[in-house]
Amino acid sequence: MTDIDPAKAHAMIGKTVLAGITYLDADGNALEHRQLAGEVLRINAEEGVVLASALDGQDVFLPPTLDHYTPAAPGDYTLRSMGLTISDPDYLCTWDVHLARGNDP
Repeated sequence: MTDIDPAKAHAMIGKTVLAGITYLDADGNALEHRQLAGEVLRINAEEGVVLASALDGQDVFLPPTLDHYTPAAPGDYTLRSMGLTISDPDYLCTWDVHLARGNDP
């Protein structure tokens, strides 16, 4: 289980996160790329980093490894897969999800 720094978690609440997720098969081949964006609602060990999706407001769950969330440079970020442009997000992160043999994203 990941230890969550309470000060860092508190500082992230209400901030905008852009995430890229790559799903890889058991051999390491990329199967799918997804992009997510949203406002941080809460962070805890049980749920991880919970965002309100910028697309539909639904909860999005990301891993709670807070050191993996890096400050974003100011500017416009276009998420083609979502059809959205996000201006001046606060954090960026990318994740690789390694699927067990026989699983699909």
